[in-house]
Amino acid sequence: MSLPLIISLLVLYTVLLIVLGIVSAMETATFSAKDAGIQVSRLKAGSLRDSVLAILSNPFHHVHRTLLVSAALNLALTTLILFLAFDPLRKLGYSPWVTAPGLFAFTVFAGDVLPKLIAVRSPAKVLVRTARMLYPLRKVLDPLAVLAERASDLILSIVVPRNMKTRHSITMEELETLIEMREEQGSIDPSEAAILNEVFDIADLTVRDCMVPRVDLEMVDASSPEAKVHDTLDRASARFVILYAGTPDSVTGVVDAHEWKLAGRPAWSKVIQQPVFVPETFSALEALTRHLGSPAQCLLICDEYGGLEGMVTQEEIVDWMLYDAAPWQGETPEVRASDEQGQRHIADGAARLDHIADLLDVPLEEPGIDTIGGLVFNHLGYMPKPGERIRLQGLEIKVRRATRRRIQQVEIRLQPKAPSAEDSQPLVD
Repeated sequence: MSLPLIISLLVLYTVLLIVLGIVSAMETATFSAKDAGIQVSRLKAGSLRDSVLAILSNPFHHVHRTLLVSAALNLALTTLILFLAFDPLRKLGYSPWVTAPGLFAFTVFAGDVLPKLIAVRSPAKVLVRTARMLYPLRKVLDPLAVLAERASDLILSIVVPRNMKTRHSITMEELETLIEMREEQGSIDPSEAAILNEVFDIADLTVRDCMVPRVDLEMVDASSPEAKVHDTLDRASARFVILYAGTPDSVTGVVDAHEWKLAGRPAWSKVIQQPVFVPETFSALEALTRHLGSPAQCLLICDEYGGLEGMVTQEEIVDWMLYDAAPWQGETPEVRASDEQGQRHIADGAARLDHIADLLDVPLEEPGIDTIGGLVFNHLGYMPKPGERIRLQGLEIKVRRATRRRIQQVEIRLQPKAPSAEDSQPLVD
């Protein structure tokens, strides 16, 4: 065998070994990257970023394909090693019983052990970098993965008996019925059933339902002096601070105040993240699976005109899911009775209308209005002062605390008689 052919085979072995190392590192990083949001946010919008987000949203499917590609590469490397050891290297005077185990040991270490050790130390960076390295090879690796999947499915169809019945997936209605049956039988506690039902309700939940409204966001003008921006970051009670250019509707970026403090308070321009916008009707479940894979990520919510409505994170969605079923211990409820007869209630301005309607058994619906504070503001037509009140739907709602931008607390009184036509007019103490 000629020397150029031997060199070509060694080059092929090196290339396959490098690809195997990249695939092994990605396989480990896929499940170890708990906080890859910052790395992904630095990628430019495009196919590569979509590819990384797809990996994070469905790691099991990706690892399945990665394992198939890894197996194919191992098979190719094994065949190549045996050929090199027993033909060209043997003719050059090297013992195949020494070269073959040596090449196998080196392949296992360089192509599997070492890449996985590196991936465990820095999984987020490794995931993004390996995805970038393999991205140009997708035209070769994707058909290989599809071919391997089809081959494995064919083998399973041959091995698995044909008379074995396929188990169909259970529907949402069947799940809810099953939970009710198990609760009646005493197999699960009412609190556990409530938590499960809250999880099911997230299918109809939108990001607007659980967002932090714009008035409650920490915001600062990016053109302000750096000392002012740093002071805002240092005093921020929330995790994320939004930077805008001139007007809050023109967002330039988001800074993770926790990360900024842990990094030693560097220049804010070094840790700024590109904002990710979604419409207010965007599904909360889809937001979790596609954008909010870790607590270090956030989504900005805009209305139909492109104005900033609020922000949502993983924490807000989870809190919304579990608020009724598992409220925080010691947390003050949004609506609480202030007398023994239950005729007077104190409610936060951000308390939701549907929650109050269910609690007080009154019809409270207003198109486009979600909170009791928004309802009062909408009927008055201006930001009220403490003491102003309205009568509506058998309720007398009195403003207790308010700022220039929002209603913080109201008092709700149940009226003994149905309201008349003039009851919807605002009153002042």
